[in-house]
Amino acid sequence: MIALYHSHPECTRFSAEVQGCEPVPGQENLYCVTLSDTAFYPTGGGQPCDLGTLDGCPVVDVTHEGDEAPILHFVRSERPLSGTVTGCIDVARRRDHTQQHSGQHLISHVLYERFKAYSLGLHIGREDAYVDLVDDGGFRLTREVCDDVEREINEWIARDEPVRCFFPTQQELAELPLRKKPDPHEALRIVCIGKEEAVACCGTHVRSTAQVQMVHILSWQQSHGNLRVFFVAGLRAVQYAALRIAQADAAAKLFSCNVADLAASVERLRVQGQEQARQLGEARKALVLGKLAAIEPEKCARGNLYIAVLNGADSAQLRDGISDVTRRDPMAVCFLAACAGEQFDAALGTGAQCGVHAGNALKAVLTALGGKGGGRPDSAFGRCARMDEDAVRTVLRSMMD
Repeated sequence: MIALYHSHPECTRFSAEVQGCEPVPGQENLYCVTLSDTAFYPTGGGQPCDLGTLDGCPVVDVTHEGDEAPILHFVRSERPLSGTVTGCIDVARRRDHTQQHSGQHLISHVLYERFKAYSLGLHIGREDAYVDLVDDGGFRLTREVCDDVEREINEWIARDEPVRCFFPTQQELAELPLRKKPDPHEALRIVCIGKEEAVACCGTHVRSTAQVQMVHILSWQQSHGNLRVFFVAGLRAVQYAALRIAQADAAAKLFSCNVADLAASVERLRVQGQEQARQLGEARKALVLGKLAAIEPEKCARGNLYIAVLNGADSAQLRDGISDVTRRDPMAVCFLAACAGEQFDAALGTGAQCGVHAGNALKAVLTALGGKGGGRPDSAFGRCARMDEDAVRTVLRSMMD
């Protein structure tokens, strides 16, 4: 079988003879087809397969298990294919994968030249792609480093360096500036970019760096002891940039500023938001303290009972509230609650002289209210599904009278 994607990478329409067509077991109207030659790139090297049609029938997958194995085309068809067929490649999908793969070579070349970070593997996903690099701890990526890497890649793109894919002779192989020396007895396909970059690769590639259009490094993270770099190239990068430009323009209009001043405007808004949140927190705290001060204790045989539902308070303010009451009144049993979404936060504190165990008391209260909680002898916390002050009063008074 002739792999036209290697010998004629620009070919996206071809004719070939069907050499085999077998139904796939358990799959209705799905056939496994082998051809005399093919332009369909099979999944491999981190690059997804080409899709398209054979005689108008959808090609849904293409696989290749090794050099000696045939390339298998999985075709949806109501009938077996035979004779001479016409194959059509999904041009947009091929171009996208080609741009991602060539973009990865440029990223890998620049990072290797700078940090000797050798590439381990590529994965092209539906929205972005990533390349794994050996990370020996000798370098650290930052946004500034990645921006500088992108600038160097853009210089490669602007120079319109030729990209050559070929099977070299042993003498040619020995003279190439390979990032990794291959097995000299192995027949390899080499991808060269300009005069400086060369690496063994089976994927599809652009004819010149200008066809990559642009490359943008999205992010990076540690992965199994190596460094994983996420990126977009080609039309993906163009669309990524266009979307963010549109979003930046829209945000700048909302702030009535230029895009160049957008970050400063957002920072001012962030600081203002923090200050407003601080002021709101202080106001809520003052409101809670005011409500606490207004609570009249109920006299019981074993102490003074305080009960209040403080809507607007958070769990920290409930905690501070019971502490404030029990410090002022060592005979206090103080139950405080506040709405927290569809539930209620609850806190119960006891003074040093009242003789009631806070954890046991709150557990009994929350059991009556469909909740759970508990804690120490002097303070306890939990949540319940509903709030009923009369039920709280009944449980606690039974412990204090």
